[in-house]
Formats: sequence, structure tokens, C-alpha cells
Amino acid sequence: MPGAPSSSSAASRTASRSSSVYFQNNDRRLRPDNRSMPSGINRPPTSLSLGSAYPSGPSTRPSTSRPSTARPRTRQSTPSGRKSRTATASSILGLTESHSIVCAVSEARGVSPAVGVAFVNVSIGEVVLSQICDNQSYVKTIHKIQMSAPSHILFMSTACAPSAPSTLCSLVQELVPEAQVDGLDRSAWSETEGLEYIQSLAFKDDIEPLKVATHGKFYAISSFAAAMKFIHHKFSINFVPHSLRIQYRPSEDTMMIDISAIQSLEIMQNLRNPKSKECLFGLLNHTSTPMGSRMLRSNILQPPTREEAFINPRYDALEELTTNEEMFCEIRKALKLFHDVEKLLTKLIIVPSSGDIQQVEEQINQVLMVKSFLEAIPELYAALEPATSVLLVKIRHLCRPEIRRRTLETIRKTIEADVTYMKSPLDLRNQRTFAVKAGISGMLDVARQTYKELTEEIHKHIDELNEAHGLDANLRFDNGRKYWLRLRAADFDDRPLPDVFIYAVRKKDKIECQTLDLVKLNLRLSDTSNEVVIRSDSVIQTLLKEIRHEAPHLFRVCESVALVDMISSFGQLATTRDYVRPDISGTLALKAARHPVLDKTMAGSFVPNDYYATEQYCFHIVTGCNMSGKSTYIRAVALLQIMAQVGSFVPAEYAAFPIIHNIFARVSLEDNIESNLSTFSVEMREMAFILRNIDDKSLAVVDELGRATSTRDGLAIAIAMSEALIQSKASVWFATHFTDLTRILADRPGVLNLHLAADSSTTVDGLPQITMLYKATSGAIGDEERYGINLARAIGLPQTFINKADEVSKDLRQKTEASKRSSESTKLSARRKLTLNLHGALKQARDSGSEEALPGYLKRLQEEFIVRMEEVENL
Repeated sequence: MPGAPSSSSAASRTASRSSSVYFQNNDRRLRPDNRSMPSGINRPPTSLSLGSAYPSGPSTRPSTSRPSTARPRTRQSTPSGRKSRTATASSILGLTESHSIVCAVSEARGVSPAVGVAFVNVSIGEVVLSQICDNQSYVKTIHKIQMSAPSHILFMSTACAPSAPSTLCSLVQELVPEAQVDGLDRSAWSETEGLEYIQSLAFKDDIEPLKVATHGKFYAISSFAAAMKFIHHKFSINFVPHSLRIQYRPSEDTMMIDISAIQSLEIMQNLRNPKSKECLFGLLNHTSTPMGSRMLRSNILQPPTREEAFINPRYDALEELTTNEEMFCEIRKALKLFHDVEKLLTKLIIVPSSGDIQQVEEQINQVLMVKSFLEAIPELYAALEPATSVLLVKIRHLCRPEIRRRTLETIRKTIEADVTYMKSPLDLRNQRTFAVKAGISGMLDVARQTYKELTEEIHKHIDELNEAHGLDANLRFDNGRKYWLRLRAADFDDRPLPDVFIYAVRKKDKIECQTLDLVKLNLRLSDTSNEVVIRSDSVIQTLLKEIRHEAPHLFRVCESVALVDMISSFGQLATTRDYVRPDISGTLALKAARHPVLDKTMAGSFVPNDYYATEQYCFHIVTGCNMSGKSTYIRAVALLQIMAQVGSFVPAEYAAFPIIHNIFARVSLEDNIESNLSTFSVEMREMAFILRNIDDKSLAVVDELGRATSTRDGLAIAIAMSEALIQSKASVWFATHFTDLTRILADRPGVLNLHLAADSSTTVDGLPQITMLYKATSGAIGDEERYGINLARAIGLPQTFINKADEVSKDLRQKTEASKRSSESTKLSARRKLTLNLHGALKQARDSGSEEALPGYLKRLQEEFIVRMEEVENL
């Protein structure tokens, strides 16, 4: 195996599966036949087949049966045991392309278990290693696996069926049902061989940094060894030396977005219409290349948390693009020239196990696509010439001419300069036929001359048919029939189709057919084309060896293209939607911010709002009548936080964000009949999960908690959970109709009451009318508003009922006010709150206030404090 760690390990890896120690005890677990699989992991096998470029050996050929797409009978659980709202993680993530990803997992048992995971993406030649210090419910590990959506997940044979499954294995089987779980012998997890794989397969420049990054990460490295052995033995896939993109990614470097939040906030997919672009990913995705789209998806699902390394450089690059329109347009134009280079390069670094005609044709196509890729790089390099930001300058440096010159010169020594990759079947076959330069192989030149003569003979045959029968037949080509004819059906309305035409099929106003001579010529031409391909093989194989040596440089250029594509996608949105660059600070402060998705769909009619959160004010209670915009208001802050951390500008007049490490959401009000879970049960499960995992670096969105049970119980639960959330010091946005909650928590440190305003008026008919202002206003909603009673009056309830409701409401309000006025503790709490407000305002002014505006601001702050303190004393 190329790139094998050592001779002894190589011998074991090249042995047949029946003699391999890694599969002796688990052979039945790896067979495609479900009947022989243990009951604990009885799932439809998923195929890792990547087309003709990756054939499998007879004993290890993966099953090609299609995984079940039927909806499970119960909803998918989250690590807390709660159920998420759809069948699988992949459907929530809105995956549009399937990747073959093998994930290997190993864990150290303990109070805080360490879990090593290795993800090998065979489709794009990428390896991600991580070692996670997790809790007993394995929240971080499960989340990382769900975000990667692997097709195969590997455990030690002692951790899964038929042995008693470990807690982690059981959770994975329940929460990632679309993946096939396999067990390998414990000896497959070897740190020594994992390091040897890094030494032999990683880019040469990355080997030493990887060894430093993975020092002491036993479980991550041993998982990598197990994944590579599985890929080789199970699917006969080998990688050429020093060709894999391997990176160690600490879990703390990215934000964890709860999978329920991904769904309910419509981050990756619209809830009502999965094909709609009305979601955060659809809004941001203006990428021109598949690589850019994949990078954007990865960043949205796991936004970076390192400000100086990732976020600020992206802001600088984006700001430069939005201020230099000419450079921006040239970059967008240059990006349109790139194919899916990431998958192309991955096909090149996988050693094929056969050399049939189809395989050789595919390799010629790959060479032509690499040539097109290299010829497109100068356009991007020239477009980046004016760049001054650090990130764009680095991308330009990676695209410099000397990076591509050596590889392109090597290709041009063998391949004709004017030959390029084409998409139409006939053009592509012709390009393949004449790809290799004349004079390199005499027999190849003879075969190509024969191909040319046969092609001319086919055209001559068609001309003769047209002349003999008075037709205007068009010659067409596809990969199945090869050359065929298209005739106008109207030409045969008054006469039969001549007998010379065979295989005639009428399609609308056309007739598709062939002739016997054309079929014979097609056969001769196909044989000649195959001979050309075979005689080109030795030349192409030599060329591929040279190209593979340059794979690390080409992959880095590919990543640079993806990154500049993602940033230019942000630029496309920022320049057309009037977005601003956020500041990164310890305070969340947004002025005139807009919900990013609704701002686009409502075409400028969306009402902007302000947001403010600090350590002193981190728990926000948002009240308001139905349809006033509470849910939209609190969801927007989570979406804007994600946009800011992926490096995008945001829809606001001013924006400042802290770095958030976790986002949670509890917003749905749907019953789940399938799993016999009421709305209240789902609420409690999801809130239990949030309370167990939330901390001071988290942001949580909670909508209408406790509405699904009795008013008294719902209020009690909302108060208790609010107290716990306040103590966590997380940034919490809590929308509720419980106005008592606002009064009870009003004096708690860190609590800020807000409400979505509405205007009440009376129509000419004397009926109450409510006009939603959709504007967040300080303070709780007033009891005197009585939106519910006004709505009841508007829909025509009897006046006697309305009068009685008015009377009861007024009496309750008077008793509450009297109780508040008689309480000295109320005054004390109000004084303390005013003092805390003053402290927070002074601290904010010190940290971010301008020197010119500071004296006036402090004067106004003093006057306002005195007035409000007098109001408290007069209560």
C-alpha cells in the first residue's frame, strides 16, 4: 500500500480480510447481508463506492444497496434523551450532496471521558482529528458526529454489539441512525500506526506541525489508524504518499449549535419548504464554486471562535472587497472558471485498483480538468493584485505563478495546449482522443488518424442519406447510442419512413433513428477510440505520477479558491443589502438590526430593532401580544451572532458581538404524535438539555416556555428555569406571555424586561383595533393594555362577558398595585437596580465611548439617574 507506515503493518493491511486480525472476530458484522449482522447494529449498509475511479476487490466490495430513506417511527433524540424535530441529522442539515465519510471513535472511561474522533472524507480527501473532553452525556462528541454526517462509524468490537454496547455507542446508534455502525478489533486502534499514517500520508510541510498538535492525543491518533485500516480492508482504497489533507481541530475552536437550534432557527433549511432558499444558508450562499459552498456550509454549522486567527482577518478581507468594486467584480468573474477541483484532486490521489478502458478514460478527463484548473488560476491571481488585507494577500501568494507553472509545463509537454475539458459527450471524446501530443507514440498517431477518417466517413454517410432521400437529417451523439440521426416528423406526413432507417422512435415533432451502416461505423469508431485510449494510457500514467507530487500545492490553492469564494459571497450580500462590519467585544450591542432572512424577503419593509446584552444584563424577558414579533425578535439575535462569527457583515446600523461558544434554542410548539410526546414533554426534555450544558459563553433563545401545561404550573416552571438560566450568566432571550414572570424577576440582577409595542385604537364602529409596531421597547408590557380582552371584543363576544372580564382585570390590577406600593422592599430593590444600571453604563462608556462625546453623555446619565431616583423615593 503506498504510504503504508511500515513493512510489518503493510503486510497485515494487504492480507485478505479472512486472515486479517482486524476482521477475524467481526467478519459477520462487516458483511453487506443484514441477516448476518448483530441485532444491535442491524441497519441498511451504505455504499462507499465513488464510481469507476474507486473499484473494490471481490472480497471487500461494498454493498451498493440504497440506504433506507423511510422516515423513522420516532423522532431522533438528542444527547439529553429529548427528541429533535425531524427524522435524521442529515435532513436537518439540508445536505445536498452525499460524501463518503468514515468516522472512528475511541474513548477513555472516567468522570470526564476523553473521546478521540477521526473523520476521513474519502470524497474530498480530507481528514479531521479531534480529541474532546466531554461529559457523561457525550454532548460535544455526538454534536461533532452529527455535523459531519458520516456514512460509517467505527467502534472497538468490545464497545458495540454483540458485546454490551457502551453508552457512547448506544447514543450514536440512536442519534445518528442513517450511519452504519461497525466494530473492529481493539488492535486496530494503534497510536504508533496512527503516527506512521501521518508520517506517510500527510503533506510533507504539515507533518511536524501535526505531530506537535496531536502530541498526547492518543485517542484521536489511534482512531485515525482504525479509520484508515477500515477504508483499505473494506473498500480497497489506497492513497498515494503525502497526499491527504490532515488537520487537528480542537473542539473549543468552533461554536456548538444545538441540532434543534439548527432546525428551529432555519439555519440550513426552511421548515415549510426544504427547497426554499429562505434560510440562513440560502441567504449567505452566493458562492460560484462547489468548494466555496462546502466551506460556507461547514462554517455555518460550526462557526469559528478564534477572533484574531479567523474572524477579524475575514472582516478585513470583506471590507476591502466591498470598498473596491473593480477588484470584487474581477474576483467573481475569475471564480466562475473553476470546476469542483476538490473532488477532482481526491480522485487523483486515490490509487486505482484496475486499468480498464473506463478507468483510463476517466484519468484522461482528470488530466484535462487539472489543466483547466491550472489555466484558471492566473485570472484569480490577477484579480487579487490590488489586495492589501492580510488574508487576501495570503490567498494571492498561494496562487502565485510559480505554484502552477511547473505542473502546467509538465502537462503541456504531453498534452496539446488547446485541448481542454468539455462537458458534452462528443466534445469530451474528441478532446480525449487528441489530448496527447502527436509524435510521442507512433501507434497512437496511427489510431488517431483512423479515428479521424471514420468520423469523416460518418459525416459523408449522412450527406449521402440527405441527398438520396431529400432530407435534412441532423447528426447527434450520446454515450449510449453513439452517433444517431434526428429527422423532422413533418417530412413524413405524406410518405412512409424509408426502410434504410432503423430503431426509429418518435419524440414530439422529431424522429430519432439510425441506419445499419451508421451502427457499423459506430462500432468501428468505438473500437478505434478504445485503442486510442489504451495507447494513451502509459503516457497518462507517467503524467499522473508527476501531477500527484504536486497535490499538496494544488489542494492549498483549492482551499484558497474556496475561502475567497465564501468571502466574496458575503461581499455580494453586504453590498446589495446595506450591511455593516461588526465589532468584536464583550458586549452585544445592535442598533437598528434586522432579521437577516426576513429583511430580504420583506424587501425593505422589515422594522429594525435594537439589542443590548452585557454581563450586568444577560437575561432578557420579551413580552407582547400575539403576532407582535416576539419570536422573530429573539431568533434574529441568534442568526446575527452566527453571521458575525463566520466572518460576514450583518444587517444593522451598528453591531458589536461577543464570542459565543454555544447556541441553544427552544422555540417549537408542535406535538409529536408519532413518538407519543406532547409539546410539554418535548419542552421539558429540551430545557433539561439546555440547563445541563449552558454556560457563560452560551446564547439561548427560549420561546413561550410553559404554555403547554396549566397556567400555574407553566408559570412556576418558567420561573424556576429562568432562575437557573440567570445563574448561568449566559445571554438568554426569553419570550413569554407570563406577565407575572416579568414582575417576579424584575428585581433580579442581570434581568432586563422588554416588550414588543402595539397601538390600541377604536374603529368608527366602536370596535378596538390593535396595530402592531414590531418595535422592542424597554419595560414589560403594561397590564392596562389588555390586548386579550380587546381582541375578544373585536371578534364579537357578548358584551356581558367583556364587561365581567374588564371588572375582574381591573380589580386584580388594583390589588397588585396596592401591594407593590406598600412594600418598602420594592423601593430598596428599585434603588439597587438603578445603581447597577449606572455601574453598567459607566463601564460601557469607559470601554467603548469616544472622548468627544463622553462629557455630554456623562452629564445626561447623571441627570437621568437623579430623576429616576426621585421617582423611586416618591413611590
